[in-house]
Amino acid sequence: MKYSLTDGQFYADMLLRYVTKSRRPAWAKLRRANWKRKTKTLRCGLGPFQGEWLQKFATKKSYLLTYSFLGIFQAMFVSYSIATLTTLEKQFKLKSQTTGILLAGNEVSQILLSLLMTYFGGHGHRPRLAALGVLFSGAASLLVVAPHFIYGQATAITNVTRSLDVCSTSPDSVMPTMNPEDSCDDTTQIGPMIYIFMSQFVSGIGTTLFSILGITYLDDNVKRKQTPMLIGLMSALRLIGPVFGYGLAAICMRIYVNLSETTTLKPRDPSWIGAWWLGFMVIGIIQISAFWLLACYPRRLPKKSTTAQGFGTIASLQQHTQAKRPEARTFKKFPAALRRLLTNKILMLNNCAGVFFVFALSGYLTFLPKYMETQFQQSSSVSGLVNGLTGIMFMCTGLLLAGYLVSRFKFPAWKLQVWDVIIGILWVTLLVTFAFIGCNAKPIHGLENAENGDGAMLGIPVTPCSEDCNCIANRFAPACSEDGEVNFFSACHAGCTIMNHTSDQTIFSDCSCIKEWKNSTSMTDSGSWYNGRAIGGYCPSNCFQMFLIYITVMGFIKFLSSMGRVSNILITFRCVPEEDKSFAIGLGYLLTSLFAFIPAPIVYGAVVDQACILWRTDSCGVRGNCWIYDQEKMRLYLHILTASVVTIGVVFDFFTCFAVRDLDLYAEDNEEKVGDNGMVASTNNKELQPMLSSRPPPPTSKLNEEEFIKTLEA
Repeated sequence: MKYSLTDGQFYADMLLRYVTKSRRPAWAKLRRANWKRKTKTLRCGLGPFQGEWLQKFATKKSYLLTYSFLGIFQAMFVSYSIATLTTLEKQFKLKSQTTGILLAGNEVSQILLSLLMTYFGGHGHRPRLAALGVLFSGAASLLVVAPHFIYGQATAITNVTRSLDVCSTSPDSVMPTMNPEDSCDDTTQIGPMIYIFMSQFVSGIGTTLFSILGITYLDDNVKRKQTPMLIGLMSALRLIGPVFGYGLAAICMRIYVNLSETTTLKPRDPSWIGAWWLGFMVIGIIQISAFWLLACYPRRLPKKSTTAQGFGTIASLQQHTQAKRPEARTFKKFPAALRRLLTNKILMLNNCAGVFFVFALSGYLTFLPKYMETQFQQSSSVSGLVNGLTGIMFMCTGLLLAGYLVSRFKFPAWKLQVWDVIIGILWVTLLVTFAFIGCNAKPIHGLENAENGDGAMLGIPVTPCSEDCNCIANRFAPACSEDGEVNFFSACHAGCTIMNHTSDQTIFSDCSCIKEWKNSTSMTDSGSWYNGRAIGGYCPSNCFQMFLIYITVMGFIKFLSSMGRVSNILITFRCVPEEDKSFAIGLGYLLTSLFAFIPAPIVYGAVVDQACILWRTDSCGVRGNCWIYDQEKMRLYLHILTASVVTIGVVFDFFTCFAVRDLDLYAEDNEEKVGDNGMVASTNNKELQPMLSSRPPPPTSKLNEEEFIKTLEA
């Protein structure tokens, strides 16, 4: 009987039959019985589209690139949302605390669904479920755009003109004390909040499916010693997403929110509202168009043969054919599985440390662009872009370096945890230091002694020099005296009556609150005071150098802390049974969402609001977003709160060091030994080693069964 199998398959079949003293190919029958089922789990494609040319993509390298590519857009949604946060507050007149609650919609869905999705999804077709997550995220990106087209046009139209920004003492041009578009009817404000919340809710479902099931799928299809490097590489590639997210935000923020309208406002003007919705549309369309790429991967990736000729071993073939499917997940077994995780000391300590670190990091990064705008007087586009580029660059480097070092030197778990403790202590030290080091820019005229928090002003006070100008009390468009020393709430509040535009700035003149001394040409008169000039925008400050120092130091901390992310994921993978891996990560997502992602923006928003000294209000006295913050108090509140939370996380990391002393991060589930000729035998089949090491060389043509058995008996 002639065989058309490969040499490796033929040898394995013959060896197995010779050892069992049987000519009847029982193993072959079992192999044929399982072939149909196993083929479906190993082939790339969707439905009828499973051509042979697709099968070459069923590799871990191909999956890594596809998963990372789609992960870029997942991360873009998050970073773009943070970069456009202050713009959303301006357009829909939301307080920081309110936006914090709306952004918590992402975590609400993770709390409600993460355990169930990972408990059942971990035993399902993970690539297709992860692709479904991408589709959900794309829908969320398009959903958040709806408020702009439904509610945003009428809200933003007031920014079209600057004629209200100059002083006019004429009785015929009396201006209202509030913006004319402000209305007592606040029902329209509920609509945008519902859309934003639902967008975050749907995004949370997509993030859970994509992040948890996607990364465990990769870990299950590679050797354990390769996992750290692949985790670092995959995380670094996905971190490119925030760079693109901040870059896209910088571009969109320079485009006026209503594309069909023109305005004389400049992007640096605090009243400027950029086209925040445009970036969300780009991200959503790309995700919906490309999600199917991930769905094409098989239920599990096919593994390569153990030798260069494709020779399968007796042990591996026996294990392959006798392997059982994982037990089906049922609701009845759910409590027992959850109990296993909750009583796992290593897992719970690692999760507790992660909760406090995520609490501090998410709250801090959410309000970091606003802090940079206030503290260093940078525009939202510049602060978001610079912070994103430097932070991501440092974090990518840290992840790649950590993945390489852990894979190369195989550090024990306790040493990796000690590193996390050291980084945490250094981070706390720098946060406390920056709480007392800042850049005090020039205050707004009339707000030098303003109170903050609950005692903050609901409108700019009128000074005697501009009390007859009929200025809008709540129209914030700062102007700087020509000498660069005094900031005014607006040119109208500076008493300016004339406005001229140049290519790069707006110049106001005849300002009654700005006095300039001019010498007289007469011998009898030394000179007199005249009304001076003002320039649109904040007065220039020397904060840019401190801004760069701050960004660099914080980037270095991100570099060091990102190196700990690889070890945290690795410890979570290895401290639980194989079947509970996805479930364990789902539990981690639940805890961080419930105790970190949801409360952090709310707590940080409330703390940041305590530093406000001037609120925006409508004509009915309803308080909106904050116009101006007390720089010193905002700096102190933000950094001391973050340092306190990180300290608690460091304490949990310290106890984790002792819990992981005996945890092996790199041992394979089935240890294998290699024979002299490249054959692999399980430790349970040591009796076959002599036969494997003395097998005849494989022929190059089709083989005859009788001739091969005679060769073995010789």
